[in-house]
Amino acid sequence: MYDTLAVPSDDPLLEGSPLVRALDFLAAKFVENPKGIQMTKTMAFRRDLIAEAILKIQWPDWTEQEIYNGYMPIKAADEYHFEPFWELHYLLLRMKVVRHYKGKLVLTKLGKSVFEDRFRRFDAAAHALLFDDPHYAEMRYGRNLVGNWNIWLNVLDVEAQHGTTGQNITEVLYGKEDEPNEFDPRTSALYYGVIKPLMWCGMLEEHIDNGRKLVDRVYTKTPLWKRYFQLDPKKPMLRVVH
Repeated sequence: MYDTLAVPSDDPLLEGSPLVRALDFLAAKFVENPKGIQMTKTMAFRRDLIAEAILKIQWPDWTEQEIYNGYMPIKAADEYHFEPFWELHYLLLRMKVVRHYKGKLVLTKLGKSVFEDRFRRFDAAAHALLFDDPHYAEMRYGRNLVGNWNIWLNVLDVEAQHGTTGQNITEVLYGKEDEPNEFDPRTSALYYGVIKPLMWCGMLEEHIDNGRKLVDRVYTKTPLWKRYFQLDPKKPMLRVVH
């Protein structure tokens, strides 16, 4: 069983979510531009807005350092360079809370209702990203990932309490492979279809001290996880300290 809970819009735990910060940024832009946010001719966000968004949102793995000084350094970022913001743009379009109109991005009637409250816009976008987005659904079911959100959330609720590697969570869910595989396709499908959207919503934190391979990365639940998700009751776990 899983459900989501309402969180007060002024709860400081929301600030830890990259999705919340991105939506806050866009909400402020819609207030500044009540007739719509000016877009490029190809209906992408303009470079000056993207530069400001990168600086203010501070999305993990998509900060100024990673975007401007990454594998292929750039001097100016277009929307597609800031991948999560680009994905959010099209997520909001699919949700029909925004639309393109005469060279601008404008709020729809539904969007005005959703965007007027901080938690309401986060809750709507989180539900769409986790449960309805066709891109992430393809990452899960197009790669034959066995399971559903009830299983994934309740297993992660236990395993990510004190930190779990990509390899460990894969083996808990699907068992060990006959031969070790540092590029386990099950881990890849689990990462892109389940773990990544949870991180973007601010429910999981990723730690790469052990390496950047998906099997080595460590994931822990954030405080927002417990505040937002209502999951099956778990028996207390004893931790042995040596």
